[in-house]
Amino acid sequence: MIWLRYSAVFLAVAIGVAQVVRLLGITKDEMLGSAAQIMVPAMIAALIEGQQHVRRHADLPGSSRAWRFGFIGMGVATVLNVALSYAGPQVAPEFAKLAIAAPGSQQFVTLLLMYAGGYLLANRFFYGIGAGNTLSRDKAREERGGK
Repeated sequence: MIWLRYSAVFLAVAIGVAQVVRLLGITKDEMLGSAAQIMVPAMIAALIEGQQHVRRHADLPGSSRAWRFGFIGMGVATVLNVALSYAGPQVAPEFAKLAIAAPGSQQFVTLLLMYAGGYLLANRFFYGIGAGNTLSRDKAREERGGK
């Protein structure tokens, strides 16, 4: 279930932001977009999974658990990245830039490895940030005597 939710959030953010940027580009008659659109979906999905960890376990994830999440999340995000890259520029223009390189070519592999490295770091650290923020919020609520 965790990877299904992670994938759903990743795809929703990636496609949603791409469509908003595309619509703004059409209405403003300018080329918008940035490579940040490629990393932000993983960051948001990892934040949400960190929050879910605290809701389930009521503590921070250990370092090994966070790194394990980072590596598995990297794999999921990389596969989704490749899928979005071949979905076409109408669906996710920034992701479609990977499809310009021939599959298996040095350029394709280099880009994919760069994205994978970014996904690893984003997943690892934003998972911990999401968990830490949720735990801090819950403790502050308890101290105030609220819900």
